[in-house]
Amino acid sequence: MKKFQFNLQRLLNLREHEEHEWEIKLGQAVTECVRIEGEIKNRTSEIDRVLRTRGAVDGREDQLLAMELYKRRMKFELIELGDELKRAESKRDEIRGDFLEVSRNRKVLSRLKEKREAEYYKDQLKKEHDQIDEINNARAAGRSML
Repeated sequence: MKKFQFNLQRLLNLREHEEHEWEIKLGQAVTECVRIEGEIKNRTSEIDRVLRTRGAVDGREDQLLAMELYKRRMKFELIELGDELKRAESKRDEIRGDFLEVSRNRKVLSRLKEKREAEYYKDQLKKEHDQIDEINNARAAGRSML
C-alpha cells in the first residue's frame, strides 16, 4: 500500500514551527510574571522582617530612622513592582491570545491532514479488497471451466 502524502505538509510544518515560537514567547512572558511575583514576595517579607526587628533596637533614633527609611523604600519598590507586574501580565495575555490563534490555525490543518489520511487509507483498503475479489472471481471462473 502506498504511503499517504499530504499536499499541504509544508504549510503544516511552517504552522507547527510558528506555534512553537509563540509557545516559547509565552513561556518567557510567564517566567517574567513569576519573577516579578517572587520579587514582590521578597520585598513583603523584607518589610515584615524590618517591622519585627524594630523592637530589638535599643531606642537609638538613628537606627530607627534608617529602618523607617528602608521600610519606605521597600514599600515604594513594591508599588513599582506592582505596576511592572500589571504590564507583564498584560503582555502575557496578548501573547497568549496570539499563541491561541496560531495554535488554532495549526490544529485546523492537522485535522484536515488526519481526515484526508483516514479517507486515503479507507479508499486504499477498498481498492485492495476489490482487487482480491477480482482475483478470487477469476480463479473461480477458471476452475469452473475445467
